[in-house]
Amino acid sequence: MGACANCGGGFASQALVRRLGLKWGRRSIGLAGLGSAALLTIAAVLTQQWLLALIFLSLVYGGVTFQQPILFAVCLDIGGEYAGAVVGAANTAAQIASFVSSLAFGYLVDYYGNYNVPFIPMVVLLLAGALLWLKVDPTEKLIPGSLAAARAVLKSHAG
Repeated sequence: MGACANCGGGFASQALVRRLGLKWGRRSIGLAGLGSAALLTIAAVLTQQWLLALIFLSLVYGGVTFQQPILFAVCLDIGGEYAGAVVGAANTAAQIASFVSSLAFGYLVDYYGNYNVPFIPMVVLLLAGALLWLKVDPTEKLIPGSLAAARAVLKSHAG
C-alpha cells in the first residue's frame, strides 16, 4: 500500500503541477493525502468489522504515504541551495513525532483500556496537517535569492 501510494502521489503531483501550477499541484496532494487519511481513520474507529478496520487502516497509511513525496519535493522547492538542510529538518521532525506518537499510543491504550482512543488525537493531527498544506507555498523560497547573490552583496560591502 505504501509503495503504491508513494509512487502514485509523485505521479499525481507531476500531473497536477502541469495542470494547476506548482502551488496548487503540490498543495492538492497534501490536502488529499492527509485529509483522506483523517476520514479513513474515523471510519476505522467506527467500524465493528475487523477486516474493514484493517482495510481502512491500510488506506490511512496509503493516504499518509501519498503525500510524502510531495513533502520532500516542497523541501526542494523552497530550500533552493539549502534543500538538504530543509529535508533534514523535515525528516528529523517527522521521526521525532513518530517516536512520540508510538509511545503516546501505548500509554493511551494502557490508561483508557481502549485501542480506539489513540486514534482521536491522530485524526486531529491529520486534519491539522491537511489544513496546514493550505499555508504551504512552494513558489516562495525559504531564503530569498541565491547564495551567490548573497556572497556578491557581502563582497561589495566588504571592499
